[in-house]
Amino acid sequence: MPLLSINKITGGYGDSEVLRQVSMTVEQHEIVAIIGPNGAGKSTLMKAVFGLLHPREGNIVFDEHDISQLAPHQIVKLGMCYVPQVANVFTNLSVDENLEMGAFTLKTKYLETSKQQVYDMFPQLKERRRQTVGKMSGGERQMVAMGSALMLQPRLLLLDEPTAALSPKLVDDIFHHIDRINKIGIAIMMVEQNARQSLQMAHRGYVLANGENRQEGSGQALLADPKVGSLYLGG
Repeated sequence: MPLLSINKITGGYGDSEVLRQVSMTVEQHEIVAIIGPNGAGKSTLMKAVFGLLHPREGNIVFDEHDISQLAPHQIVKLGMCYVPQVANVFTNLSVDENLEMGAFTLKTKYLETSKQQVYDMFPQLKERRRQTVGKMSGGERQMVAMGSALMLQPRLLLLDEPTAALSPKLVDDIFHHIDRINKIGIAIMMVEQNARQSLQMAHRGYVLANGENRQEGSGQALLADPKVGSLYLGG
């Protein structure tokens, strides 16, 4: 059984149908990249997986549990965490306090151990653990957001545009951290505007357009596909 199985879901906001019969899977320990043009429904899909909206048709199964109608806090308890594109940190709190907020379901006796694991993953954050996050750079804030999600040691991490608005150097840093997170056994499903770079590191990828599946395959196969290259990779 896949870790995550999205089965022909249709849904959106109000009467608006954003997703149409979308199906995808994420296997244990793999990175899956979702690419496509703006307005394709990528972020809506992530919200549906995490319970922020519920599909009108189809279902979503995580670790053999049907989560289609569950609330986000219930999904978190099953082992999934989500880092949205915006509003993903508490800017008025310190790094340390943000990590504690991310650990809202963790027993107190495990808090410091979990913090240390996050600081081992992001050593630059440990040096600035008392700093207010609102005074940090965009790349550092993104590391705090991912670190907060990792406090609960999820089996699947959802990342929505993790490198949006970052400089090329910071983009490379974030992708490096994503690779390290995956190497410790955490599966990752990510929507990413840097389509070429995300496919280079992904085990598999999906192309979403107009709310529908258009293509799927290994990251390398999609990179080598001339149609994908001309339509979605800029050449």
